[in-house]
Amino acid sequence: MPSCDTIAAAWLAQTELAADRTAVALLSRAIDPPELEPEREPLPITAAAEPGTAAAILELLEHGAVPTLAAVRTHIARKELRVESERVGRLGELAQCGIDDFGRILARLTHDHWIRHGAGPTRRDVLDAPAVHTAVREYVGDVAPTAVRHLWLLERAQRAGWIAYNTSPRSLCAGRRFHAAKYGQRVSLQPVETIGTLVARFVDDYRTRYERSPRWNTLAHDLRDNRGRRVFFDTADAHVQRLWLVTAGWLSTPNDLPAPGPLAQKLLAPR
Repeated sequence: MPSCDTIAAAWLAQTELAADRTAVALLSRAIDPPELEPEREPLPITAAAEPGTAAAILELLEHGAVPTLAAVRTHIARKELRVESERVGRLGELAQCGIDDFGRILARLTHDHWIRHGAGPTRRDVLDAPAVHTAVREYVGDVAPTAVRHLWLLERAQRAGWIAYNTSPRSLCAGRRFHAAKYGQRVSLQPVETIGTLVARFVDDYRTRYERSPRWNTLAHDLRDNRGRRVFFDTADAHVQRLWLVTAGWLSTPNDLPAPGPLAQKLLAPR
């Protein structure tokens, strides 16, 4: 009966690792584990007959690893996960094309949850919602429910200004664009980062000048963007939008009045 080294060399002879003594030794060790490793399951000679398994064995050998049966199985599983993740990542680019529709849905679900429960939903709450899965099928195609999170819908919707959240549990809330949408051209259409900066700077300047925070009606009435448009439609709108502004770190509310939040303090400090 041929030795394990002979068997390993014969199998590798048809590959790019032909005549590679190190690879032969590693493969031989997998086929016939050393006596010091009795718990290791031998690699069957027939394993190389399956293309996926054969490829995994070669990839392990190229990295200087012993292609044990357990290592081969783990390598194949990780590769399958990586391929699926990359596939869903590409689908995420399709999701970006419909991010405003996704954003509206996510913001509405989140806003309604706050109204009912006084706290934000979990990521799973919103990503598992039927309306989200319907939109995924429309814009992306068939995606397994467990893979929807890999589309990064919440992250994309946050960047687009539809929702806001931070590291605190259940902080997810509706964002600037959701609240401003009802007023159309009557309020500023500047990007969310610009709005946050405008609000924080107005509050900071007011506190510097008067040594106290502005009232919400002052913020709503006096704050304008660079085109002269109101940032908030009225005082009630400013009160509603304080949630996302605080969540995103643009504001804090000591004594229930607006003050620069932690993000604003970092951005305004160099001035």
